[in-house]
Amino acid sequence: MFDIILRSALDIVGRTERLIEAMRRLLQSDDLDEVEVYDLDYEIERLGDVVFNVDEAVRSLARTVECWPQATLAHGIRRTLH
Repeated sequence: MFDIILRSALDIVGRTERLIEAMRRLLQSDDLDEVEVYDLDYEIERLGDVVFNVDEAVRSLARTVECWPQATLAHGIRRTLH
C-alpha cells in the first residue's frame, strides 16, 4: 500500500517538474504580455516550492516505512499494523 502511495507521489512530482520546465520555456517565448509573464512566473515559483516540499515529505515517509521492520523488532511489537 505504501509503495503505491510513494510511487504515485513521486510520479506526480516528476510530472509537475516537467510542467514547470514547459512553463519556463513558454515564459522565454515572446507570446505573453508583461502581466501574464509575471503571473506565470509567480505561479511557477509557488508550484516549485510545493513540489520540493512534497518530494521531501514522500522521501521521508519512504525512509520511515523502511525502518518499520527494525523498529518493530527493537520494541518487541509482534502484530501487524493496519
